[in-house]
Order: sequence, then C-alpha cells, then structure tokens
Amino acid sequence: MDSVSSDENINQIGCKFALVGPELKLQKNVILELNENGTILKITPNANIKRRSANVSFPHHLIIPKLINSHIHLGDSALKDQAFNLSLDEAVGKTGLKYQVNSYSKSERIAAMKNSIKEMIYSGTSTCLDFREGGIEGIKELIVAKENLPINIQCFGRFNNSKILIDEISLYNGLGLSTPIDYTLKEMEKLKLISQENNLAIATHIGENEMVISEATNQFGDSDLNIALNYLDPKILVHLIVTSEADRKKIPKSKFLVFCPRANAYFGLGFPPVDYFVQAGYKIGLGTDNVMITSPNIIEELKWTLLRLREKKLFLDPIEALKMITINPAFNLNINSGCLYPNFSGDALIVNLKTARTNFSEDPIKNLLFRAQFPSDIDMNLFHGKQIGNEEIACK
Repeated sequence: MDSVSSDENINQIGCKFALVGPELKLQKNVILELNENGTILKITPNANIKRRSANVSFPHHLIIPKLINSHIHLGDSALKDQAFNLSLDEAVGKTGLKYQVNSYSKSERIAAMKNSIKEMIYSGTSTCLDFREGGIEGIKELIVAKENLPINIQCFGRFNNSKILIDEISLYNGLGLSTPIDYTLKEMEKLKLISQENNLAIATHIGENEMVISEATNQFGDSDLNIALNYLDPKILVHLIVTSEADRKKIPKSKFLVFCPRANAYFGLGFPPVDYFVQAGYKIGLGTDNVMITSPNIIEELKWTLLRLREKKLFLDPIEALKMITINPAFNLNINSGCLYPNFSGDALIVNLKTARTNFSEDPIKNLLFRAQFPSDIDMNLFHGKQIGNEEIACK
C-alpha cells in the first residue's frame, strides 16, 4: 500500500475488489475517483491499478461502503454492563436503570457518549440513528459529544410536549418514541401532524415484549403496531418481536423495519422475525440498540443475524445481508452514504484480505463477513473522502 497522511485529500484509490452500486456488485481491479469535497465522481472496474496513477493502491484488499447503524441509544453509554440479568422493563422501562445515567455528571455523560461514538467510527460506521431521551437538553449533550468527530448522527428526539418540538427543530432529525401507547390517541395525532408539517420522520419501538402488547390491548383494545399505523404513521418501526402474522401483513412496504437481535437476546426476548420480513420482500436495517447492553459495532450485529437466520432455515445471500447495514438504510432513509456510487459521499472502508485471519479465504464477501475483524483488518477508513487517523478517534 502507498502511504498517505490522515490530513491529505485522496483523489483516487485502486483496489483489487470493490462492492459497487445499489446492488453491491463485486467488481475487480477498481479505481475509485473522488472530488475535492470527498464525493465519489467515478468508479472504473477492470482497471490496471498497478499502472494507473492513484494516490493509494491496495492489491490485496476489498473496498466497501461504510456502515449504517439504524438504531442506537447512545445516552446510556455510562452504564455499560449494569443491566445484566435485569428484565427489559427493569433496564429500559419508565423507571428503569437507563435513567440512572442522570446520576452521572453532564461531563461524564458526554464523555461516555463520545467514547461510544469513537468506537462506532473505529469499527466502520459512517452514520447512526440515535434515539435520544432527555428532551432538548439530551439532544444538546449529544451534539457536544459528537462535535468534530467524523460521523453523521441522525438524532431522533423524545419530548413530553409539542411546544419544545418546534422551538428547537433545527437540532434533530426526527421523533424517537419509546412506544405509541405512552400517548393518548389525540396526542399521537398531534405528533403525526407536527411530523408532517415539519418534515420529521417518526420512529417507534413496536412489539418488543408481551407486556407492551398486553398494555396496548388494555388501553386501546388493539396491538401497539395497529395503533402506530392508524394514528402515528411512523416511517421506522423497531423490534417487532411480538407481532401476529395478521398484523405483520398490514405493514406497508414503504415502512423501514429495524431489528436489534443481540439486544433482544440479551434480555431473553427471542429472535425477531427477520426471516418473515426478508422473505416477504421488506427492506430492513439493523441496529445495535442500547450501548449499556451491546457494543455499537454494527458488523458484529450483522454476523450474529446472518448466522441466527440459518437456524430459521433462511440461507440468506451474504450480499443481501450486507445491504441491511449499507444500501437499505441509505436508500430508504435518504442517507448520502452506504453506497459506492457517483454523487454519494466518499465514505468507504478498505479491508485487508491477506492478514493472518483473512488469508487463504478465496471468497472476498464471506471473508469479510466471517473472517475479518473490525477495526483490526481495516487498512483505510474514509469519511467524506478523507482518511480517518487513529489519533482522531482514540478512546481516552
């Protein structure tokens, strides 16, 4: 590999393999060209990467789009591993452990979030969607935590009244609800109106356990999924573990469905119906959920999911699996990342296929998913066309 400093603009990269375009098509001997703003200009396959002029050349590597984490709670980063052996309600319910993060100082909360963000960057994430509790103050803490770090964080705020939503609307990207049944039908309709008038996406947890289904039935005489679809019109539905097949069939294909299998396993809630929705033709994403219970390394989430799907007799193509953390969220949530294609941001990972772990695997895709370790086997980590130096994201 040719050397390049972390503050140097990269105009051309030559790589033996690349996953290109919306289909993540495997191409050989690829030249990736970037403009001065770090946007992809052109991708040329079957090039002579040894002779072609390029800033850097990687003769034994695979270049892939950076990864997208479609659901995370960064706010409880200071509580790592304290929820072990607690129930879901004890950990993240209305009076759960996660709210004890407020016993930490503001500076401690911000420092913990900053370290989690750095861990995401280091392991290849370009973008994450954060459910942020604590209203505007919680959002402002997150803004401080991510300041000057090479990552895009879409913040989905949570509020107790609608006035705050409008006053600080420039600070967040959407509304992240714990559950629709925390609101009256009138409040849900108001949230829906606010979201439509201000171009804010609504995301909500749905069917995370049996208790929420029971509460929904007692309060509204219906499932939380049907209530959300009828009164909130959310764009993003998260979890969907406890859902009937009849209810699942009511979900429009336009909704983006996000699953967090490791977090579900942590609480003993079972494996979510990823197999059902994949086979039904939905476009889905993956998230790592609460930092206090799972690491924010999204490719580890994908590996876990792909292997668990084999237990369901679903032998998912690895390329289709990889779309869950790249193409699917990029195209369904209008994120200008997660795809190596002209006019997309130059957010890319260059993975070494000749390390002690990855050498002697002849299939670069299976090598990526079952052999490579992130961040150890990432030889170049690009955000907006600029190499991220390890000193920028060292967790201190």
